[in-house]
Amino acid sequence: MSGVAGILLRQDHAPDEAASGIQQMLARMRHRGPDGSSWWLDGGIALGHAWLNTTGEASPGPLTMAGGKLAITADCRLDNRDELLARLGIRDGSVPDAVLLMRAYLRWGEASPTHLQGDFAFAIWDAERQFLFCARDHFGVKPFYYHAADRRFAFASEIGPMLGLDGVGARLSERRISGFLAGLPDDPQSTPYSDIFALPARHSLTVSAQRVVLRRYWQIEPSQRASRSDVAEEFAHLFSQSVRNRMRGSPSIGAMLSGGLDSSSIACVAGLRNAAERKPKLPTFSLVFDKGSSMDERRFIDAVLDQQRADPTLIPVGNYAPFAEFDRVLEEQEGTFLAPGLTLTRGIYRTAGAKGIKVLLDGHGGDEVVSQGHGHLHELANGGRWMALWREIRSASDTYGDSTLGLYLQFLTLYGPAWRIARLRHLGNRVLNRIRKPIRAPRGWRDLVNPDLATRTELTERFHRAGYMPPGVQASDALSHRWILSNGYVPHSFEVLDKAAANFGVEPRYPFWDKRLVEFCLGLPGEEKLSRGFGRYVLRRAMEGILPPAVQWRRDKIDFTANLVNGMVRNHRDLLDQLLVSDAGRIAPYVNLPQVSAAYARLLRQPERAAPLDVQYVWRSASLSLWLRQVQHSGSPA
Repeated sequence: MSGVAGILLRQDHAPDEAASGIQQMLARMRHRGPDGSSWWLDGGIALGHAWLNTTGEASPGPLTMAGGKLAITADCRLDNRDELLARLGIRDGSVPDAVLLMRAYLRWGEASPTHLQGDFAFAIWDAERQFLFCARDHFGVKPFYYHAADRRFAFASEIGPMLGLDGVGARLSERRISGFLAGLPDDPQSTPYSDIFALPARHSLTVSAQRVVLRRYWQIEPSQRASRSDVAEEFAHLFSQSVRNRMRGSPSIGAMLSGGLDSSSIACVAGLRNAAERKPKLPTFSLVFDKGSSMDERRFIDAVLDQQRADPTLIPVGNYAPFAEFDRVLEEQEGTFLAPGLTLTRGIYRTAGAKGIKVLLDGHGGDEVVSQGHGHLHELANGGRWMALWREIRSASDTYGDSTLGLYLQFLTLYGPAWRIARLRHLGNRVLNRIRKPIRAPRGWRDLVNPDLATRTELTERFHRAGYMPPGVQASDALSHRWILSNGYVPHSFEVLDKAAANFGVEPRYPFWDKRLVEFCLGLPGEEKLSRGFGRYVLRRAMEGILPPAVQWRRDKIDFTANLVNGMVRNHRDLLDQLLVSDAGRIAPYVNLPQVSAAYARLLRQPERAAPLDVQYVWRSASLSLWLRQVQHSGSPA
């Protein structure tokens, strides 16, 4: 993980201003560049690079080419190097990735990102054409933020370096705040600050003296490549290749190991690769909870460690305090974030960084990329395949936490013929009344967000556009799968994890988020995603003989809600009382205080039966209050 930064003065060329600005920005990104930093200057153009060496190259930037007519700063790892070297006619296989990027730009110009695979965020100054060309990778793994004004364009891997520049406003974005409270990261360009924007994933940006042009260079679509006859074999090949690509460069590579299907698959494949190449055992990092806890996954972790050559580090969670170091976390994140468990993940980054690990393989994204196959249930119902639907729901009833008949009737109501619904509705209601306890009317974001704020930020309209999967999309497994892969949670998660890891000198890498693997999974039939009640079915088949069966065929996933509730109530009662009661006026313009107070009271009264929405109301309201307090103390306008 490196950091990029740059300044383009668009009216008058002031080298001193550009030079002092880039040095200031790099100073604020020092944590991203423990292996050094450098900068390049040409008149009113300055590019900077903060370097963490994770690809085994000499310091890659900023670099120039074509007689100084091109200059680049890049945070990148290219996975199709061999292909690019062949297509570009380069015989020296040791050229840095940044040089490959510039050569690709020389060949294909603004279409160059379509020829790249891997994780990247870069900016190229083209002196001949007098514009800056920027691009971000297909899924938004690498961050890229920018500020555009009449006379200056600035960009960086983080928001903070731009907030320090003269003339850059620190006005908070009400739109972002309402989206945070509603759990809706719907705008891929928004940040917590109104004057700073994010370059969306799979987009490029061209900046000249006259204008800024945003273009999408790629769209998520199923693969058109012919696959092997056995899709599990093809998946295993692509997955192994993706893991190998993400092990490139640094000898200091470890892996997260939670005991879940995704992280265990990565750890096992990476461990086998190290063994085949006679490398040291793969370092793994696992959070472990008290024995008997509902969060305890030690038996699954041990099953992997018993089967694989690994060098494990077990990190006891103990007395979890979710708001510990929260001021520091908010500084790192530069705003609020939708990840209540981030403090636990930071513990892994901290431990790995202290042990000298620079690259950490992470199973994040397996649910989304391989898919749990929920869309397949809709597809079966929409196609009138009622017996197949019944068998699948019956197999998956434990996973979905609902009654088999109740879930079946929900699909029948949505897709079934009216006469059949009428005949079964009476029976279904009698059964459901016996097996379900009375529940209160469903609540959602409307109860948490201040109605005036919701109106000002058009939250209802935004939810209709991006917060709900359209019925026509829901009825198709392929379309619903693509909708999930394309929504705003994907880049938001990467940005949150990137900022957290950067502060410990660690670069997370995500083998599931490989372009070819994503395209392949999106093109799979529904029965390869969900079969016999097992989601991510193709992954399970592909890991035959690699994963321990106890992990390969486990159905459950750990729910950390109880741990979050216990941590808040046990360790932060006084803080919550202050934030949600004594200092409630701070968040009053943003939240619906009576609803927050009611949710907090219910959580305190019965923490062991806390409703997920109540937990989110309390956590998000407290997080917002702490951030607003931090912003006010810093002197920024709220």
